[in-house]
Amino acid sequence: MKGVNTNLADYDKRTALHLASCEGCTEIVILLLERGADVNSMDRWGRTPLSDARSFGHQEICKILEAHGGTDPGAYGEVYLVKWRGTEVAAKTIRSSIASNNIVKDNFLKELALWQKLRHPNIVQFLGVLNHPDRLIFLTEYLRNGSLYDILQKKGRLDPLTAVAYALDIARGMNYLHQHKPHAIIHRDLTPRNVLQSEAGRLKVTDFGLSKIAQGKDVGYKMTGGTGSYRYMAPEVYRRESYGKSVDVFSFALIVHEMFQGGPSNRGEDPEELADKRAYEDLRPHLPSIVYPEPVKKLLRDAGIRIQIEAYV
Repeated sequence: MKGVNTNLADYDKRTALHLASCEGCTEIVILLLERGADVNSMDRWGRTPLSDARSFGHQEICKILEAHGGTDPGAYGEVYLVKWRGTEVAAKTIRSSIASNNIVKDNFLKELALWQKLRHPNIVQFLGVLNHPDRLIFLTEYLRNGSLYDILQKKGRLDPLTAVAYALDIARGMNYLHQHKPHAIIHRDLTPRNVLQSEAGRLKVTDFGLSKIAQGKDVGYKMTGGTGSYRYMAPEVYRRESYGKSVDVFSFALIVHEMFQGGPSNRGEDPEELADKRAYEDLRPHLPSIVYPEPVKKLLRDAGIRIQIEAYV
């Protein structure tokens, strides 16, 4: 790492320490701190490396960051369960100390404005805004069954009928976003953690903090390259090329793959290295016939070359 700036940040002001903390790379976190990485560097959502480590449950990394003076300012994107008009709802909030950061506040308000426009059975429902002197808060429906990530962690591989039903739920929600008028909405961070399950068992897409309204065929650099989770990132996003709605199709295909596999087949591989191989070596998941029905295999192969989600809803 000689001669390398350890605090170099990407378009979203995320540093190497953010990424290592998020992905659970303990040895890299230690190395970066030893080389002078800023333990409290803040990305464009107001999140520090400690915020990321806590979000993903990396307790050892949390202790290391805290020992080096790391703080978690209660940043943008924290969600709480609250009572509102007698009903349990989810409250998404940033504290006033973070809201004073104009970039953070602007992004929070953009997500709020976007979510207010969405109405669909497979999209988590926006409910309203709370007036609070110390925080910016908006409310959405609370889905107590957790995320698709939680389901896969608990159950492992899903039976084909359940996997197809879940895939259709996600596809319907994404189709709604992609067909939204007057401009399509590209999610850009479609992952199992951002798909929640209702009490009725229906899946709903959530978290529009990285979503953007598409204007024109391709959005290109107006939509930040390298945005979202590396494990589910489309190759053109990683390469910082022009892209459009098809990046969500790629992420969708990987989620369907995980439902039939019981999780990512390459879970032990570094997510950024994985994204790099997909972008520059055309790496794709293996689809064994013993696990996948032939129509699903065809769907996933087609998704890899950009079929539209609309084709299978």
